[in-house]
Amino acid sequence: IEDHHRQNRAQTVLWLIPLKLLALFIGRQFNCILSFFRFPDALRLFTALFAVALILAAAWLLVGGAQLPPRVVIILDFLLSFMAIASVRMGLRLKSERGWKRFNQRPETEGVLIAGAGEVGATLCAELLQKRRFGLRPVAFVDDDPAKLGHSVHGVPIVDTVENVVSVARQFSATRIIIAFPSASANKVRETAKLAKEADIKVEIVPALMDLVHGRARATQLRPIEVADLLGREAANLSTDEIGQLIRKQVVMVTGAGGSIGSELARLIIDFEPEALILVDQNEFALFELEQRLPLQNGMQLVVADVKDRSRMDRLLSAYRPSLIFHAAAHKHVHFMESNPSEALKNNFFATATLAELARKHAVARFVLVSTDKAINPTSVMGASKRLAELSLSALQGEGAGHTRYMAVRFGNVLGSSGSVVQIFRRQLIRGGPLTVTDPEATRYFMTVNEAAGLVLQCACQGEGGEIFFLNMGDPIKIVDLARQVIELSGLKPEIDIAIQFTGLKPGEKLSEELHHLNEALSPTLHPMVNRLEVNNASTTQPLSALLARCTPEMIEHLSNDEIKLLVKQLIPEYRPHLEEAPKA
Repeated sequence: IEDHHRQNRAQTVLWLIPLKLLALFIGRQFNCILSFFRFPDALRLFTALFAVALILAAAWLLVGGAQLPPRVVIILDFLLSFMAIASVRMGLRLKSERGWKRFNQRPETEGVLIAGAGEVGATLCAELLQKRRFGLRPVAFVDDDPAKLGHSVHGVPIVDTVENVVSVARQFSATRIIIAFPSASANKVRETAKLAKEADIKVEIVPALMDLVHGRARATQLRPIEVADLLGREAANLSTDEIGQLIRKQVVMVTGAGGSIGSELARLIIDFEPEALILVDQNEFALFELEQRLPLQNGMQLVVADVKDRSRMDRLLSAYRPSLIFHAAAHKHVHFMESNPSEALKNNFFATATLAELARKHAVARFVLVSTDKAINPTSVMGASKRLAELSLSALQGEGAGHTRYMAVRFGNVLGSSGSVVQIFRRQLIRGGPLTVTDPEATRYFMTVNEAAGLVLQCACQGEGGEIFFLNMGDPIKIVDLARQVIELSGLKPEIDIAIQFTGLKPGEKLSEELHHLNEALSPTLHPMVNRLEVNNASTTQPLSALLARCTPEMIEHLSNDEIKLLVKQLIPEYRPHLEEAPKA
């Protein structure tokens, strides 16, 4: 009998080992990195070996056990095989993460609190526990969900609510807190940051939720709290299905693609899988940097071109045949344009009118102008030039745009853009101050670049032609309060460590921005963050030819700065120009 079992065992091994190898191959166990072993890997390994055990059990039942191992051996073989392979891989993983150190030897770590015991917080906790090289050791969670208090995540207790961060930090000797609720309101982030400051601990935040969802960032890629996190604005919920229907399989062109809004538009558009994305900018270095930041995509073309060059843009539209154009190219610095009004008109007004006409010629479906709140009852030539750009689109729509729908989108200052006041404050902070503010009562509307670009795409879906959309900018923020926040986020104290200096308003600047023109009224749209402007004055829809006849590039070449501004005032009665010389009586 012993010889009989030995012979059966030898025969079984001959076909069982190839069967196991085949099952492991099908379970993708040979093309994986052995030291990366997590639950999905364990599940695949379990499934592959369990399939082999099932085949053996089925064969045993069919032949009544003849020439096959006993049932208990089949079960033991399955369990021992799984435990052996899993143990080897777990050991390799531990070696990869900690080296061959003794398990009771703990590396130098810093105790951290995690605010938010949700999925992101749990992922972050697991990563920090497994990868001690980060030097961070989760010691406790704080969470505002009462149902979670008293429980634990990966062995780390959920001890209290966020409002008790100070006492929890002292109890667990934590030196920093990580905010792990990426979709939380800005008010919640602000409150947590304030409590962290009271507890005298560092505060960091996980990446934005959309970056985590799309795989552009990991939960462990922590960053300091920024002004945008404290802006007090809720994240805009976009109708991604609508945007996807608009963009998917279409050829899309973005002008000014190297700028803050243009580059963010490009990043968002890529996610909706256009057939081709044409990125145009006259600054080749800005395009080079954009190329490094964007994922490589078939059909993405980066084109160095000046939107003022009519023949060049005509050839581009003829070659690529875009169905959507997002026109973000513009001169935007108010005080520079005050001393260079001819350039403001050429780049912001004439180039827009030219490109819009070419869009009609090449049957572009939608033309979206990125405008500004400074176009509202303008006091600067930059704002006036953008207002003229809006009027040129209204004129084209009014005289018969054919296949093309024209629309403009207005919004205020964008935090983090190249010319943002926050960037200026940061540079001044590096130099040791002072932070310069124009006026203690100066206010501006702010939004994040991601929110602004996303809502521009949302407006493009809603436009029927001829609209001016205005994004809901929330409440205006005092520039001096923004300066204080930048100083505090750097761990310094306003007026003690860093001074704030008031310089007075620059030419063309307003004390505060306005929401709409004197002859315009806001009306809601299907999206709560987007308003439509209803124009009550039919004279604003004069033909484009009439508008351009009164102000041409050739005409302004021979005029002084003041004469150009007075000419613009004839076209825009509500424009209040800042003149270098007082007009003669």
